[in-house]
Amino acid sequence: MRKAYLYELGSVITGNTPPKKKKEYYMNSDISFVKPDDLPYRQSINFLNNSKCYISFCAKDKARIAPKKSILVTCIGIIGKIAIVNKNEVAFNQQINAIIPNEKVIDHRYLAYLLLFNRKKLNFIANAPIVPIINKSDFSNFKVKIHDDIMSQQKIADSLDLASSLIEKRKEQLEAMDQLIQSVFYEMFGDPVVNDKNWEMFNLSNLGELGRGVSKHRPRNDEKLLGGEYPLIQTGDIANSYIYIYDYKSTYSKLGLEQSKLWRKGTLCITIAANIAKTGILTFNSCFPDSVVGFIANEKTNSIFINVWFSFFQEIIENSAPESAQKNINLKILSNLSVIAPPIDLQNKFASIVEEIEAQKKVMEESLQEMENNFNALMQKAFKGELFPE
Repeated sequence: MRKAYLYELGSVITGNTPPKKKKEYYMNSDISFVKPDDLPYRQSINFLNNSKCYISFCAKDKARIAPKKSILVTCIGIIGKIAIVNKNEVAFNQQINAIIPNEKVIDHRYLAYLLLFNRKKLNFIANAPIVPIINKSDFSNFKVKIHDDIMSQQKIADSLDLASSLIEKRKEQLEAMDQLIQSVFYEMFGDPVVNDKNWEMFNLSNLGELGRGVSKHRPRNDEKLLGGEYPLIQTGDIANSYIYIYDYKSTYSKLGLEQSKLWRKGTLCITIAANIAKTGILTFNSCFPDSVVGFIANEKTNSIFINVWFSFFQEIIENSAPESAQKNINLKILSNLSVIAPPIDLQNKFASIVEEIEAQKKVMEESLQEMENNFNALMQKAFKGELFPE
């Protein structure tokens, strides 16, 4: 293996945005115009086929163009989201650097995985304290270790492709399980948006106890409040769950608990700021801030039913949320939501089905974690020269 600068492996280009004042530049969907939002942050490579935005052919000369097999890397904000251009060509904005690989020197898939392997180092060189950024010069002069032999590079890329494809299939299976839960709900209760089965309806406040989380102390991130034994969940923890919340990243100290409130296991958590109307059920006692509302079901309903009901309305509620600095809703809006209330025996039957599906998902998620660990170990061996020694 040898060391090389990125500029030695291909042409490095920083994207731009054609002038927005020229309406004709954006009238047609001729060329994909890629922004960071088009690249999910994941533990594998994105293969870019589409984008949310496009430009017209007449804007091509004003844009930066990356041909097929180019590697796109986000270099402002979230550093190191990586994609391979999988179509003829794309344009891309100034938050993204592209490398057009020199195919005589490096395989394009190998280069993408190499950058993924070096993501932590890329983050380390991002030089702005508030918004991380890697400029073109620093990116071009980023040094990596590569295999000299193209055949070895291709073997490594093939091995990582296979491991990555297994991970993606497992993720698709997990997504299908979530869709199954919604399908079962729809079959048992009809469309909750139009209530086509004419179930009795109640305001959410009549179906249980609602209350906002508590975080009295300012500043909220005071070190004295944190680092103890009491779980603290945030809106992001809820947004990243589906039915149950299994994990937490923060904890309160005893002082933190005294200025907050500990909600019991089984509470349905509903976000009301930033991530709107995202939900999850606590599997442990926990505190949460006032950007989250807790719901404890009464005898008319259960938390699993209400949780899945929210999944049909989340986008509707979010789109109707008032916006100042950021979107938010209040306790009154939540309290007045009209919710279908089928017979509790039917709701409980649905909840039992969901628990069975969730048990299967838990096993699959553990398998996914093992696959991702194996992928990372494989990548370590590959780029340390231990997988296919030269």
